[in-house]
Amino acid sequence: MKSAKRILSLLIVLGIVSPSFGLDLKFRKYAGEFMEVGVAARAQGLGGAFVAISGDIASTYYNPAGLWNIENTQVSFMHTQQMLASVNYDYLAVARKLGNGRVLALSVVRLGVDNIKDSRQAKIIIDNDWRIDWSKVTSFNSADYIVTFSFAQSWVHDWKVGANFKLIRRTLSDYSANGIGIDLGVQRSFFRNLTLGAALKNATSTLISWNTGEKELVKPSLTVGGTYQLSLPAINSQFRPVVDFIFRGEDRRSTATANIGLISFDWNAGLEYSFRNLLFLRAGKDEIQRFNFGLGFVIPHIRFDYAFTQYDQELGNSHRIGLLIQL
Repeated sequence: MKSAKRILSLLIVLGIVSPSFGLDLKFRKYAGEFMEVGVAARAQGLGGAFVAISGDIASTYYNPAGLWNIENTQVSFMHTQQMLASVNYDYLAVARKLGNGRVLALSVVRLGVDNIKDSRQAKIIIDNDWRIDWSKVTSFNSADYIVTFSFAQSWVHDWKVGANFKLIRRTLSDYSANGIGIDLGVQRSFFRNLTLGAALKNATSTLISWNTGEKELVKPSLTVGGTYQLSLPAINSQFRPVVDFIFRGEDRRSTATANIGLISFDWNAGLEYSFRNLLFLRAGKDEIQRFNFGLGFVIPHIRFDYAFTQYDQELGNSHRIGLLIQL
């Protein structure tokens, strides 16, 4: 228990106190929102509450410590379209357990809007009127890429620890940006049915630098969560409620559930029902209070997941599809 207290104390200090240092109002606020979309249909169906329940390859995003639960090799792919199919979001990852008990993983995320029309060079003037020369209209893509190298291993007193090293690339027409970030995570099971986890994203703050000279600073955020597995052997079923609490240091007074100074507080929660560990039904409420629903089913070596999120009518609904392969 002393080790648990030390670990959680370290995460809390790094996640909450450090954002108050190095505060520079010249940096763009909410710069890291493109990294907050999530990568797993299973997690989305639970409202994104996944820091404690994560135990597969999606842990590369939610909590790298959860990678330790992987056996052998896993490959995962996820795709979704958002905002009336104008935004494409894809995730591809592979993880392998090594002989010494460590797990290594590599994942790639792409969030992009493709074929954006560019008429900046197509303006012409005819009889003092602005016109468009359609033959000069071109197109470009706007895309964000996150390449993550992850590892996890067992530590003292059955604690699992993990870390991510992230390479970030952003492009917008002729403009581009690069960044580097680090995530840390811990996870441990208690009494067989209770699992607690914590993830500190952008632990040292993530600096993203554009070729225009502009810089974006993504500050640390701390997520602490838990899940409890309730088994009903008589009907071959399990229920797993899960809840996460999220702390950020970006002064989100107008959007967060609660604020204490610069620190904002949000939460998300979900419930997963499984039958014979073959069929899964999920529901959850995310941090902006939207309801999410999902399902999954397992065949030998393959798990298929689907999640639905309802957006405002103008933005269209989100359908997220995920595939996980056990090798």
